[in-house]
Amino acid sequence: MSVQKAGRIGGKGPHIFLGSGAGDIASACLTAPDRSADFAGQAHDILSAIDALLVEMGSSRDQILQVQLWLADMADWPAFVSVWNAWVPAEAPPGLSVVGMAASRRDSLLEVRVWALREAA
Repeated sequence: MSVQKAGRIGGKGPHIFLGSGAGDIASACLTAPDRSADFAGQAHDILSAIDALLVEMGSSRDQILQVQLWLADMADWPAFVSVWNAWVPAEAPPGLSVVGMAASRRDSLLEVRVWALREAA
């Protein structure tokens, strides 16, 4: 079974891919590309990037099984709920796990990881 990678990041930080897939599972994990945005802006940017990564790996938000959310400040939870409810398929939302975090970068207000079904490659 081969592993598909998407969204390569390099530079001074760790060299990573934001998404990967193998068989019928895809996963993506990222923080906001624009960390100057407010919380809602960062959340929207992450979910938009997840959409693109999932499509690249043969999946979509309709196929998401589980989401894990890390919040730098739990006081931002209500702002996330608003963005989440506008993004997630209302008829079949995935599971959601929410935990607090100490981010490696203080300008990262949240991080999101998704696991989704995909067409086997």
